[in-house]
Amino acid sequence: SSGINAEYGGGLNDSYHSNRPLKGYKFQQFEGGIRTPAFLYSANQDILAVRGRTACYVHISDWYSTLVEFTGGWDAYTASTGKVPISELDSINQLELLITGELDTCQRTEIMVNIDPVRRTAVYIKEDFKLLFGNQWDHAKCKTNLFYPFNVSGVDWSIVQLYNITGDAAETTNLAEYYPDVVQQLYEVILLFMDAQEPLKCQLPDVDNSFPNEVVPFCLPWDFPDGVTPSWATYALLD
Repeated sequence: SSGINAEYGGGLNDSYHSNRPLKGYKFQQFEGGIRTPAFLYSANQDILAVRGRTACYVHISDWYSTLVEFTGGWDAYTASTGKVPISELDSINQLELLITGELDTCQRTEIMVNIDPVRRTAVYIKEDFKLLFGNQWDHAKCKTNLFYPFNVSGVDWSIVQLYNITGDAAETTNLAEYYPDVVQQLYEVILLFMDAQEPLKCQLPDVDNSFPNEVVPFCLPWDFPDGVTPSWATYALLD
């Protein structure tokens, strides 16, 4: 059994893709950047016999609980790993929805899509509506010597877009001026998420014996057996 989920939409400068009819590209929070295809496969004929699609939201974090259930459930997970389920896990088991498509109500109705204090954008989805603050076409880069606080100054609140992504997946009609109450409600939710975040720093502090370093300029685990880095994981940098 396996599940496949695309990471994000095609890039802005790629000549071999199209996100149409969806708006936007990779690294943007329009639907073309975040609404991606996914599917499950199983040799179990009972599962394969059921096919369909759903309009319910499935967040990438939901794959964790869904795949645990898909491969035997939390009891089997604990038996094989010795670990207990994480409390307050923001991951919804969507297996019944993905297999049957017959749930009476969608289990996930809201998604905190992103808060980016570098590009000064924030995006939240609730039911039919998607609210976007800031310039979604901004390509600002994170500077390694700066901290970016998650507070009201970290988002450009002057640029507001509200779309009904159920009826307008291509995000063609900005409804912000027609639904100010929805804008205010979702704005307040974003502020609550901001309060729970630590400042963003692009360059994390070095950890002793971690990678990358001067000898191994790429990411590797630092807990090799006996603390010895194998020869295949090292090479000399070219002058």
